[in-house]
Amino acid sequence: MRLFGLRLGVLGRFYRWRLREHGVQELLAAAGIAVGVALVFGVLVANTSLTASARQLVDGVVGSARIQLAARSADGFDERIADAASRVPGIEHSAPTLRATATLVGANGRRRTVQLFGVTPALASLGGASVQDFRAGGLRLSEGITLPSAIADALNVHAGSSIDLLARGRSHRVVVGSVLGPEVIGPLAQSPIGVALLPVAQRLLGRPGRISQLLVEPEQGSDARVAAALRRIAHGRMYVGPARAELRQIDLTAAPNDQSTLLFAAIGAIVGLLFALNASLMTMPERRRFVAELRTQGFNTMQLLAMLAFEAIVLGAGASLAGIAIGDVLARTLFDRVPAYLAFAFPVGTQRVVTTGTVLVAFCGGVIATLIAALPAAFDLRRRRNAGTGLAQSPDSGQLGEGVGNRTIRRLLVAGTVLAAVATLMSILVPASTVAAAVLLALAVPCLIAPAFATIAAPLERVSRSLRGSMLAIAVMELKATRMRSVALACVGAVAVYGSVAIEGAHHDLVDGLDQNFGQYLETADLWVTTGGDDLTTNAFDAGRLPQRLARLPGVASVRVYQGGLLDVGDRRLWIVARAPNDRAMIPASQVVRGELAAATQRIRSGGWAAVSDVFARDRHLDVGETFSLPTPSGTTILRVAAITTNLGWPPGGVIMSTRDFRRGWRSTDPAALQVDLDPGVAPARARARVERALGATTALRVQTREERRRQYASLSRQGLTSLTQISTLLLIAAALAVASALGAAIWERRPRLAALKVQGFDERQLWRALLLESTVVLGVGFTVGMVLGLYGHALASRFLETTTGFPAPFSIAGGQLALTLTLVVGVALAVVAVPGWAAAKVAPRATFQE
Repeated sequence: MRLFGLRLGVLGRFYRWRLREHGVQELLAAAGIAVGVALVFGVLVANTSLTASARQLVDGVVGSARIQLAARSADGFDERIADAASRVPGIEHSAPTLRATATLVGANGRRRTVQLFGVTPALASLGGASVQDFRAGGLRLSEGITLPSAIADALNVHAGSSIDLLARGRSHRVVVGSVLGPEVIGPLAQSPIGVALLPVAQRLLGRPGRISQLLVEPEQGSDARVAAALRRIAHGRMYVGPARAELRQIDLTAAPNDQSTLLFAAIGAIVGLLFALNASLMTMPERRRFVAELRTQGFNTMQLLAMLAFEAIVLGAGASLAGIAIGDVLARTLFDRVPAYLAFAFPVGTQRVVTTGTVLVAFCGGVIATLIAALPAAFDLRRRRNAGTGLAQSPDSGQLGEGVGNRTIRRLLVAGTVLAAVATLMSILVPASTVAAAVLLALAVPCLIAPAFATIAAPLERVSRSLRGSMLAIAVMELKATRMRSVALACVGAVAVYGSVAIEGAHHDLVDGLDQNFGQYLETADLWVTTGGDDLTTNAFDAGRLPQRLARLPGVASVRVYQGGLLDVGDRRLWIVARAPNDRAMIPASQVVRGELAAATQRIRSGGWAAVSDVFARDRHLDVGETFSLPTPSGTTILRVAAITTNLGWPPGGVIMSTRDFRRGWRSTDPAALQVDLDPGVAPARARARVERALGATTALRVQTREERRRQYASLSRQGLTSLTQISTLLLIAAALAVASALGAAIWERRPRLAALKVQGFDERQLWRALLLESTVVLGVGFTVGMVLGLYGHALASRFLETTTGFPAPFSIAGGQLALTLTLVVGVALAVVAVPGWAAAKVAPRATFQE
């Protein structure tokens, strides 16, 4: 088979020769591509799996149902309403369900939060994969619960075992009726769910006679008529809509995390691409001389292009396959945790879902990257290039192909400036395009390296002349003689530092913003009494006379009821925060985006006003003082906007109101928490012990000090940022190794030049010091450019997180983190360079004739 007149065998022999002669650089290029592909593939699989696992579960339960009648709150609605609704003409099948969050405690003491489903045999008529065996003659649900095999294995239980189920502040001993494996329910065996008969679930959840949802399959052509009849029955107190509407809510909730992760992954991917590009630049002089030599031997332009494309595709395909394999490992290990902020609100599982599109995007991206890296050599084939050399050579260049002319430097400076300016405009005018802006800014990094070298060249040369006996003069001479290599090496360091500083800086801002938000949210009480889950204090419980009993305990100054929950409003599952009018603070002070804190606080205390998140306000085009409505269980509740806040750490946003308005809208007095204030001088740990004794041994409520609860929330918020932390760490490690390996390889290949210097009288120690000085200059230039643009990328990324996702991420320069990043990269690079540098300095003088 021929390609533009060349047999594939000939192309293969050319590439095998290149691997023998320049295998280290090819390996570095492949490693750079593999790093980028691995990050993108791992992140895409993790992000896809979050929503895909939820889709599998929802589809498995909903089956053929197309419409649902659903409760507005976790309290559910009367099952007699469902009975009446199921008799609406035009309904072919219907099935009531009850669903709530519960915690299971196994024999090994491990806890797992699950979505507990209460079902009836009627659900089998809808044909969902999760419940198809519940039909007559199939699997029979007992008085216990049915668990998927993943949950049963985690709790170390089996059919017939007894476990504790914690729900609504009560503990129940329940039998595991059966365990379903993948042979029965397929990938849903990895989902965090539990299934029980409806009466059993109602008893365990403390919801007698209540259901959460009525799934409806209308007769063909009757959807609109059935939906209209259900809306008349709901009378605005319940939701009527598509049976799979929750999938849209999951997508919206996961979107900010996906956007943030993809932003970081995009930076990591472009850094991987630039690693490969710069590794290719290091071999560019040899590659360009080789192309020029082939032209003199009669090869035409199309044949040389075919050779360059063949080498790029082979390298890209191999590196991409390796990157996909590494990314698969990352998806299985580092990126496989389900964030708790999703698990308590949605039925998301841990199964990995790898789509064909994900594989193609990662693979094709890697191949395209290597094709881009081959462009400089391809440009030499233009007609105006010298046919004999195929490349330019500057007067002060010591080696053919190593020169970077002044004209090229000016063009690079203009290109870098334009890229940075375009990235700025994109980020300001269209915040959602910040991912693309970060890529442009990363591309600006290598453009500015050559101008930076040109800026310091003359001063550095003057300094070297003034320091007699110093090896700086030799280092400067070597930098000028190998300018292309020096620029490429500095580029590797620059893009590594850019990616690390931008990602870690934005990550640091996000963590700080969330910590500040939750710290202020929790500082309103000395002790918190809750159901104890990772649920943003959204699980209500029956307190009875508990607040009055606790208020009489020694050392307790007061007890206040805190209410809240989740509310479905359109495509958003909002976090509702309801505080007592006499609470210490109604709004976290640092989270106010628009509005005056004191006035907003007073308005919320008086009732009829609420603070809303910016993401919700933008959807509704709301501003301070305007009215809005919430579809609450009592009907429509009208409130006015007292202030606009960040999303309070919950991606879909939240609403902060008074408990008076909450009781009016939800018709409930059940607290989600009890806030306990202590007398001055009372130790929180001692008071906590008293409260725990007052609760009794049968309760499942948990008592925490403010600091304990703050640590829990900090851990919860960081779970959502786990992948960001991992991407940042992986990129930092890759950066240090890439810089070190690139410098080491470059030094080792320069042994003939070092041998020539030995012939001129320099000894090993002098050459080693010169190499270290040269490496320090190269790293200094690269790291300075990378750090400056990295800080700018950090600012753009933080602005993106605040304006697009609504997360609190105020920009700040983390000096300690920045110093740690630079120290790690520089330290590892110089430490690794010292070893091959010393070995290269010991080269025999006769090696100069190998050149």
